Amino acid sequence: MKTHPVLPRAALTVALGLLLASGHAAAQSTPPAPLSQAELTALVQQQAQQIQQLQSRLDALEGTGCTAAAPVAAPAPELESRVAKLETQQSKAPKVSFSKGAPEFTSADGNVTFRPRGRLFVDGSSTDGSDSSDRNISGTEIRSVRLGAEGRYGILGWAVEGDFADNEVAWKSVYATVDHKLFGLPADLTIGNRLNDRGIDGSSSTSNTPFPDRNVVGTLMLPQRGLFGVGLTERVYGKGWHASLSVAGNDLNNVGDNNDSQTWATRVHWNPIASKAATLHLGAWAFHEEIAAGSTGVLRSSAIAGHFNDLVKITPGTLAGTDRSTAYGVEAAGFFGQGWATGEWGTRNLRGTNASGRYDLDHDAWAVSAGWFLSGASPSYSAKAGTWGKVKVADPVTSGGRGAWELRGRYEDVDYAELPTGGTGHAWTVGANWYLNDYSRVMFDVIRWQTDNPTGAVQGKDEGTTFNTRFQVAF
Repeated sequence: MKTHPVLPRAALTVALGLLLASGHAAAQSTPPAPLSQAELTALVQQQAQQIQQLQSRLDALEGTGCTAAAPVAAPAPELESRVAKLETQQSKAPKVSFSKGAPEFTSADGNVTFRPRGRLFVDGSSTDGSDSSDRNISGTEIRSVRLGAEGRYGILGWAVEGDFADNEVAWKSVYATVDHKLFGLPADLTIGNRLNDRGIDGSSSTSNTPFPDRNVVGTLMLPQRGLFGVGLTERVYGKGWHASLSVAGNDLNNVGDNNDSQTWATRVHWNPIASKAATLHLGAWAFHEEIAAGSTGVLRSSAIAGHFNDLVKITPGTLAGTDRSTAYGVEAAGFFGQGWATGEWGTRNLRGTNASGRYDLDHDAWAVSAGWFLSGASPSYSAKAGTWGKVKVADPVTSGGRGAWELRGRYEDVDYAELPTGGTGHAWTVGANWYLNDYSRVMFDVIRWQTDNPTGAVQGKDEGTTFNTRFQVAF
């Protein structure tokens, strides 16, 4: 004679109760056909399994950690109601993501976000081979400590960020953006202090550029106010292109004892080829500025051996009375599989009056660079804004992997020769990046540089070799 498994008493009781209830309701009409012992057992097992599944969902939502052997706390309808209520409450709770290296909090409807951001650059440098022993120095520095936050309220975005560098604290990104449509295309209006849109290196954060510092076009072909300025910037985005127009005064750190210079600037980039196999970037930029009388920092020397060694520089000479300048440049880049290559050129025309009368003088700079990822990652490029992006590492060291390795090289040339007592110079850089994960990397560089300055502490031609390293964390 066949036997049937014995069910847990609680499950059997609940299931039988449900059966009796349903049977009572049906008793008002045609009585159901009697169930066989096998059918009854199967039905009871099905009901018990359903109740246990609901209890497991409830335990998970409430965090009780009950096991499958725990007694059933409530019948199926009550469990379903409780589970539905908790799931509704959970759907309304804020969400937290660590995909950008720091906790990003997002409201349930996605309209409100908040995320802290920051970075740490720790540099080491050593120079040798200069004819001037004063230039052959070694040392370390905290190149940058930056902390801030960013967020969004619907179409309104914002960012606030301060930086400690060169033993000074300075505001960097402090702005709000408003998303809107312009001629039917996505656009945003920035109000505040934001990084210039000027060249692929000049428009990118140094957290993302392949080299520790932007190329000489990005660092020298810029207005008197520098890399940042308080003002308005309108950007519009199309399929494979973007364009921007801005008007700004001095940056947020202006002491306020003089008139601001005023700068009008524009940039456009286009991707005529954009596919998984290859991307081609073409771009151009220009700016015009009216420089306030008595302004400082109209010209900047080129730290051609890296940021640490302030003695290895190409001097721009002395030029007083500059009242306006106009600059423009072009840029090109290609991204193909594991490799990339870029080229930039820019020139700036300065006009003003000094003791010799009215002048109209130029200086320019250009740079080419290329790189190749050996394994673990690919070049990162933002096609929306035409800038460098954050490299995504497939096998992070922080998860027991090998990270990603990138080899790279660059040539840069600076020409101030048309300016009174201006110098010239160039540098070759070869190096490697070891990406530990998406948010940190170690950088190695060897720079072979040459300067030719008609004035200053080291006059005439001089050359040497500088070794630079950096440990970086950015989120």
